[in-house]
Amino acid sequence: MNRVSVFSLSKKFRGLEKEAKEAAKLALTYLKKGGVQLEIYLISDQRMQLLNKEFRKRDKITDVLSFKERSEKWPHPESRLSYLGEIYLAPGHIHRRGENLGRLTIHGLLHLLGYTHTKKSDRIEMERLEEKILSYG
Repeated sequence: MNRVSVFSLSKKFRGLEKEAKEAAKLALTYLKKGGVQLEIYLISDQRMQLLNKEFRKRDKITDVLSFKERSEKWPHPESRLSYLGEIYLAPGHIHRRGENLGRLTIHGLLHLLGYTHTKKSDRIEMERLEEKILSYG
């Protein structure tokens, strides 16, 4: 069993919570990851730009940011689930770029699971896995 919680920090994104949640659950099922907890936040472009500037030193909007659990030994007494981390999505920016919210949710989740795209081969592997997950549903 997994727990995926989605929070919209803007009223205009409340209708998108289900899409993000379903994409995350699909990915966890496909990847056979059980017993995990994940939080997803739908935020404004301005908040995303601030997060990107603070944590990545890039003063621009991005579509998705992922933050792993800071310490795997950090206790979560309220749950027996393993806490993966948090995904932040900027739906306005995603929509303007013609991107897919579900795909970027999966992309953020893959980062939490250790996938990267620093090398071209990593990027290709990650994109293929995203496609497989999306077609699995």
